[in-house]
Amino acid sequence: MKLITWNTQWCRGLDGVVDPQRIVRTARAMGDFDVLCLQEVASGFDAMPGAPGHQPEQIAACLPGFRVFFGASVNDVAADGSVQRFGNLVATRLPVAHVQHHPLPWPADPAVASMPRMCTVVTLIAPGIGPVRVMTTHLEYRSAVQRLAQTHAVRNLQAEACALAAAPPKASAD
Repeated sequence: MKLITWNTQWCRGLDGVVDPQRIVRTARAMGDFDVLCLQEVASGFDAMPGAPGHQPEQIAACLPGFRVFFGASVNDVAADGSVQRFGNLVATRLPVAHVQHHPLPWPADPAVASMPRMCTVVTLIAPGIGPVRVMTTHLEYRSAVQRLAQTHAVRNLQAEACALAAAPPKASAD
């Protein structure tokens, strides 16, 4: 199984050009990946530099044969009524068993600019391996207080998943 992860910063290159197709082309040039994890993917933020458009849809169009799962940590409605979403994306060509989007803690830290963060978890069925949990997130980098709380939350998510794998819940009779 080959996995690539990338903080795309709304698919904005060092040259300032926003181009989701270029992100996918560059990722493909890195290797024939089975899983692509992208952080900071935007949708509906047309006032941002580069007018990113609806990046989850643009990225999905570049990846035929892949399933794309987008989890928004920011999900706002602008004054004009448009929906603005910002978050993480996992694309995979492997079979998918389960998808979860977990909001991460956002404790107050008035000294810094920050935004909500989340963790997307996709359980894949990898050939020759079996179930594999892929977690992708982008922790708050301006606030040590928030980053520490988010790190603990991600660690707790993994510990909980391991405990459930070791002792699965009883099957429902429903």
